Amino acid sequence: MATLKDIANELNFSVPLISKVLSGNMGTTICSDETRLAILAKAKELNYHPNSRARALSLGRSGTIGVFIHSIGLPGSESLYKQLLEGITQQANIDVLRLCLSFYETDSQFMQSFSQVAKNEIDGLIVAGVHHPNLQKVYEDLKSKGTPVVSVFRDGTPHQNDVNVCCDELQVGYLPTLHLLEKGCRRIAHIRCLDKRYQGYLKALEDHNIAIDPALIFQTECDLTVSTGKRAVQQWIKQGIEIDGLVAESDHQAFGAINELLLQGKRVPEDVKVIGVDNSPICELSPVTISSVKAPMNCMGRKAVQCLLKQIHHQEVSSHSFPPRLHLRASC
Repeated sequence: MATLKDIANELNFSVPLISKVLSGNMGTTICSDETRLAILAKAKELNYHPNSRARALSLGRSGTIGVFIHSIGLPGSESLYKQLLEGITQQANIDVLRLCLSFYETDSQFMQSFSQVAKNEIDGLIVAGVHHPNLQKVYEDLKSKGTPVVSVFRDGTPHQNDVNVCCDELQVGYLPTLHLLEKGCRRIAHIRCLDKRYQGYLKALEDHNIAIDPALIFQTECDLTVSTGKRAVQQWIKQGIEIDGLVAESDHQAFGAINELLLQGKRVPEDVKVIGVDNSPICELSPVTISSVKAPMNCMGRKAVQCLLKQIHHQEVSSHSFPPRLHLRASC
């Protein structure tokens, strides 16, 4: 790979002049257009690329960003954060950034890793997954000292000025409900865990002038497991409630619901169409493969790095929400 010295030797110019022209930071140095164009042409000819590490150090930066993740999801959903990390890594490679990666589950685990490894070595921080309210002060202290923070939290950020990259949770509930309505379903049940997804379900029904029937809503305290899907179907059947569609809030719930529907003599999708969330591997393991809504995790990871880098360079940046995608299989 060509260096500044190689270009200087080829043109018989000084290394400092070559550096100033290629960086665009001339200061008080005077350089003719002819000389500047000759330097740029030679750099292109020799396939010169700037040393990002050296440039970062010259600007008082390390060229390293922290990525701290508290994963969301049940066993079998790990591919979501694999995809997020792939996106982060792809964008970091494009921008020639190093990653300081850590997984944590508690505040103390975060602080231990952060204090030992990242605190004094990163130019910015990406935090993803479960939001820890007690760590908000850490993020605020970092930002006040010039180290930007970008979050990838499902439900957004608690403070208006924070920069968050997420998937539109309202659409996570709206999109599958809309699809079932378009398939002709009119008795669409819902397993309610997360409020924004529930609001999306309600909005789709309202947009199609379908009356809300409380009997079709199974309330659970953020339990996304297989047993919740099973219990929901058992309750509806016990109460004699007929359903022709089901919007679950996880693939595990959908898996449990489908198994129970089949045990109760219901056909999927002929009698009841079912859609889950996350597009996890369990979708292909179900006796009827599960249609599912998925956040574009790879795109979210790339966007998080882009937002962080803009902040590092003192550019304007705001939060970003991606639409989910519907992956159709046999269950609907």
